[in-house]
Amino acid sequence: MNDKAPPPPPVTAQPADAAARKQTPIVDMRAQFERKTPQTAEDRARTRAFIDDKIELVRRDRNLTDAEKAAAISDLQVKR
Repeated sequence: MNDKAPPPPPVTAQPADAAARKQTPIVDMRAQFERKTPQTAEDRARTRAFIDDKIELVRRDRNLTDAEKAAAISDLQVKR
C-alpha cells in the first residue's frame, strides 16, 4: 500500500475586487475544443434520433401553445 498522500490541488489566483476581474483578459478557447475528428454516420444518426425525441417532447408538452410548439419544432428541424 502506498502511504504517500496525493499532492494538494493547484491554487488558482482570482482577482479579489470587481475592477481587477474586469481587466482579466478573455481568451477564445474554441479552437482547442473543436471536434478533432469528422462526424461518423453513427454520430449523425444519434443526433437525429435525439432531435426527433425532442420534437416529440415538444409536441406532447401541455404547457406550450400551438404557436410555441410550431416555433420550437421548426427550430429543431433545422438542426436535423
